Amino acid sequence: MSAGQEALWLAHQLNPRSSAFNVVLAVRVRSPLARARLEWALTALAERHELLRSTFTMTAAGRQVRALLPADSVRLDVRPVPGASDAELFDLARRAGEEPFALETSGAFRVVLLTQAPGDAVLVTAAHHLVTDATSQWLLMRDLLRLYEDPGVSLPAVLPWDDRVRAEQQLTASARGERAREHWRAVCASLAGAELLSDYPRPAQRTLNGATHTLELPATLGARVQSSAAAHGVTPFAWLLGTFQAALHRFGCGTDFLVGCPATTRSVPGSREAVGYYVNILPIAARFEASPTFGDVISAAARQMLAGMTHNGLPTELCDALPPLPVTFTLVAADRLPVPGLFDGPVRHAGLDLELVDVPQQEGQLDLTVEVLQSGSRFTALLRYNRDLFLAETVERLAGIYRLMVEASVEDPDQPVTRPAVVAENDLAFLLSLGSGAP
Repeated sequence: MSAGQEALWLAHQLNPRSSAFNVVLAVRVRSPLARARLEWALTALAERHELLRSTFTMTAAGRQVRALLPADSVRLDVRPVPGASDAELFDLARRAGEEPFALETSGAFRVVLLTQAPGDAVLVTAAHHLVTDATSQWLLMRDLLRLYEDPGVSLPAVLPWDDRVRAEQQLTASARGERAREHWRAVCASLAGAELLSDYPRPAQRTLNGATHTLELPATLGARVQSSAAAHGVTPFAWLLGTFQAALHRFGCGTDFLVGCPATTRSVPGSREAVGYYVNILPIAARFEASPTFGDVISAAARQMLAGMTHNGLPTELCDALPPLPVTFTLVAADRLPVPGLFDGPVRHAGLDLELVDVPQQEGQLDLTVEVLQSGSRFTALLRYNRDLFLAETVERLAGIYRLMVEASVEDPDQPVTRPAVVAENDLAFLLSLGSGAP
């Protein structure tokens, strides 16, 4: 296993019934499906991507190991649900994605087909994070549909997972790996992960009880983010990360803290088409003691991400200086995903009429994870949080402050991040009345 997989496996052992680490992609298929052909395609998919047919156990000596099952052990789970309404189909797809995995015996991947009527079904692919990431989930759906459409298709070779683990181990033991450790020690020196003030006492044992708040940024605002980022020579990701750090600062996270940013590790030849856990969590520092402007914070975020990607080969799990990172932030560009257009509505792909079924997932992994989905100039932020720590209203308020920070940054990036008011007038009047003793 890779270092990241070992960490995920240990997290799974703490709560093996949790769905917090299940990565799900579900599509409505409004076309007739040939079951035998789909079953063949699924077996070919599992043969191509070995992690999809892997089990994960611990030896008597305490070593975590991976073993392979036959490709045909990954079977299509067909569940007839005749006459189910759209709401019922959505709920059934959500529950299919949430079912826990028996990693030691049956592996970390399943495909469920909910058949509502001839020519109408929901195809649900679910995998434990041990064997997949956001890009991988789309890759496996693309490959499954390609193999279904054309059983004779020639797909490019993919990197065997053991080769990827070997490359990671070699880098870790190299001079380059030591330089990466030194970099992360410098980044993390005297800093802790961002920590939001919770509404409830933190449980003694980590829980994975989550929920999601969705923040839709207007397309006009998204377009201004893109143009502002281009004018300042940074990416929209850096702009949105910097303004998110500003929102955390204004929300009470203090002046200096770290935010985790999941970054891809698909730099090894053959890994770009492979399904697997190709993720490293990079600690990005936020510093507000000197009253920076939005432009300062955004530029610092961009510089740190660039430097971090230079040292991304070293798994940060192996860096002794890295503190826990309970808050993470990432951006997924929909137009770069392997099944284009699916975020925007129904599409025709691989000879099938498909429509995304956007089920909740990966909730409660950490205190707060923010995933921003970009489709053109539309940005949608999914704030996934631990319900044993935060009220829904608290996360909604944070989302409102984040939107305000984005708006203020494109309006005037040279203004201090402390200038925009983050308390609504009616709330301010109420708070002032508390201070004055007014009724």
